[in-house]
Amino acid sequence: MREQPRLSARDIVTVAWRDENREIRYMRSLVWNISGGGALVISYRPLPVGSFIRIRPRNLFFLAGSGRVRHCTRWGFAYLLGLKFESEIGARF
Repeated sequence: MREQPRLSARDIVTVAWRDENREIRYMRSLVWNISGGGALVISYRPLPVGSFIRIRPRNLFFLAGSGRVRHCTRWGFAYLLGLKFESEIGARF
């Protein structure tokens, strides 16, 4: 059972993280759904569980923030990244 309900949301986001060499990397991804505490993002590359990320949306500005990768699952030619925000959306405003 989820702590919070998920809402369908579609937006292009930029995800930033540090790779194994501590270099900052960026990729465009698609937000699939959101809740107050996290989001499901479709990406073209996997990220290790526990990775610290920053997310910058194109339109859904309330999604901007940071968090951690909770799960990463292959989905066809893409990956489903489950993200948990450092602070819930409601606490940011």
